[in-house]
Amino acid sequence: MKPGRIDLHVHTTASDGSLSPAEMVREAAERGISLLGITDHDTTEGIAAAQAAAREMGITLVPGVELSADSEAQDIHLLAYFINPEDPDLQSLLTALRETRNARNERILERLRSLGAPVCPERVAQIAGSGSVGRPHIAEALVEAGHVTSRNEAFSRYLARGKPAFVTRARFTPAEACALIKRAGGIAVLGHAAKIGSRAAIEEVLAAGLDGIEVYHTDHTAKDVDMLLALAREKSLLATGGTDSHGPHSDRPLALGSVTVPAWVGEEVLRRAPEWWRRLNRR
Repeated sequence: MKPGRIDLHVHTTASDGSLSPAEMVREAAERGISLLGITDHDTTEGIAAAQAAAREMGITLVPGVELSADSEAQDIHLLAYFINPEDPDLQSLLTALRETRNARNERILERLRSLGAPVCPERVAQIAGSGSVGRPHIAEALVEAGHVTSRNEAFSRYLARGKPAFVTRARFTPAEACALIKRAGGIAVLGHAAKIGSRAAIEEVLAAGLDGIEVYHTDHTAKDVDMLLALAREKSLLATGGTDSHGPHSDRPLALGSVTVPAWVGEEVLRRAPEWWRRLNRR
């Protein structure tokens, strides 16, 4: 792998990012990133375009997807790396997850209407563009409609867990998510792990069968990184890292590569790459 920055956690317009897959790759190239992971929510639709741009720009692309699972008290985000986008079983499952997400969105919009904060479903779809609709798009519609002044306020007043328009998803456990990822030949990594809370809570999630922990993340403090890295080494788990950037015109306008991810992380991730990916990336 060429020397350069590493960012293994970014989102594009295929889900709730503000840059298209090709634009995200070009942005990565401009920022000196040599290893990039595309991890859109519940979809692999952006991977083909990102891969084509990555070849042109000389970037090594790690195909991924971010799945949301549920524990008793909170959402658990799992990053699936090296999943084969052409796997029919995977696509069937991702379609089912998106349908569940769409049903949830409809219920959220119903609750907002009952709360006196209606938004136009068609406008929410326009904001999402070609990507799958999620709460960030509903938040933006709430801002446009004048019900709130910012996306953060939309979540704090209406959309966050425990708020009046929040709707839980159909239950999808971390163990079920891990099984899905592994059936598709992928590697299951616990995303932004420090958000879960205590080490004991993190270990409980890891017991679902995860292969790695996202150690380096924009929301992690230096203390978090030390704890997570020690845990990864103790459990012989893969360590990964990334910004979780959603692009410059989003609620997470983080510069790609702004989290320092050591080169050895990229080397270890690539050692886990399956043969189909290696064949695709031989130059």
